[in-house]
Amino acid sequence: MVTQAQMRATRRYAKRHPEKNRLYQYRSNARTFIKHYANLEDLNNLIQLAQDQKAKLTN
Repeated sequence: MVTQAQMRATRRYAKRHPEKNRLYQYRSNARTFIKHYANLEDLNNLIQLAQDQKAKLTN
């Protein structure tokens, strides 16, 4: 069980770090989609997107 103090601290952190919080949420959503909802075509498209993005970042 989470204490009131911990909940307040979590809210303060989220408010002070909105960009990090947004990235955490995007990452979590992507993982949830892949684990529970993606079909083979979705996975192939995501793999291609990831490979393209990796190539862009390494150049």
